[in-house]
Order: sequence, then structure tokens, then C-alpha cells
Amino acid sequence: MIAILLTAGLLAGCDEGPECAEDSPCPFGSVCVAGTCEARYCATSAQCEMQQYCAEGVCTEGCADDGDCYPGEACDIELAECVPEGCSDTQRDCAYREFCDTSSGECFQAGGYYCQECGGDADCGGNDNTCYGGYCAPTCSTDDDCPAAFTCVPFVDLSGNIQYYGCYTYCWLFEDGDYSDIEAELSAGGAVPLDELLGIPECLPADAEGA
Repeated sequence: MIAILLTAGLLAGCDEGPECAEDSPCPFGSVCVAGTCEARYCATSAQCEMQQYCAEGVCTEGCADDGDCYPGEACDIELAECVPEGCSDTQRDCAYREFCDTSSGECFQAGGYYCQECGGDADCGGNDNTCYGGYCAPTCSTDDDCPAAFTCVPFVDLSGNIQYYGCYTYCWLFEDGDYSDIEAELSAGGAVPLDELLGIPECLPADAEGA
């Protein structure tokens, strides 16, 4: 009985109050929980994995800001969730042959005649759309008129005179088709994209020049 009382007295003497409080915070790397310093796993969200954020020292699924999400995602603060980020630029944010609807933030298929196979201009729907190299090149004025992966380029004749502007890309890479010979196109009196886009040599072969 005496031993029990002595033990109780000793334990009572060790009660020094809470280990931490508002005016006596815990060391870095731990937090105060019910007066006790508890080691936690993070101090900032940078110490957590992607799509996680640091909440009261614990890496928690979700996000607190856009930096917690993968590229192409944004943080829905109210839901604390990473969600797909809406598009704002056709060429940067959308896939091949898509346009960006900036009002909704969604990419949509351009459809129509972009890279559609053709045998002549008549297969490209009119409106000055042109058939070049077996694929349609819809008319355009600026790059904004063209879907992702396309560029509005001037098509020139053998003398370098601009004949028209069309939305152009390497269709055969995307559509797995064939591409007509550049010299043959020029020899037939047609037009081709400028040399910096196709890598046409500055000096064409003599037979092409004399055509």
C-alpha cells in the first residue's frame, strides 16, 4: 500500500502540464495536438506528392491551389480537387484538328475539310479551299482561322508569287497517306507552301526551274 502511494505521488510530481500550447509552440516538423507535440509528415505542400496538399502537417489527397495539380489541371478550391483546366489557346491547349472555344474552355473537332483527302479543288467544298498534295487546305487569313497543328501559310508559285493562303500541316503524318512530289506540283503550274515550312531548297533543280 505504501508503495502504491509513493508511486502515485511520484507520477503526480511528474505532471508538468501540457507539452505545448499557443504561447509555447512545438519544434519545426511537429504540431501541437491536445497539448502534445506530434511529429507530422509535411510543413508545406511542396513536400507532398502531386494532387496532394499539406493540411495540418499531413499530406492530404486533393489540392489547395493550382501548384498542387499536374500541368493541364487547375485546383477547384471549393472541392479541393484537381480538375482539367479549360483551354484558352487553340494551338497550345487543343489536340490535332481541334479548335478552342474560349467561352466554355473546351476543345472541339474542327471537322470540315482540314486534311481531308482530295483529287482536286472541287473535293474541298469550294470557298477557295484548295487541294494540295492530295489533301484539302482550307482558306485562311491568320493562324486563328486554323485548328491545332495547322498554320495559315502562303502558297507560292515557281516565281515566289503568293497564290493563296491555306491552313496547312503535314497531313500525311496524321492521316497516314501519301504526299505528292513538290517539283511535280510546281511543274504543273501549282503552288506550294513557302520553303521554310517544307524545307524546299532555295535553288530548285534545273528541270523544275525551266518548267
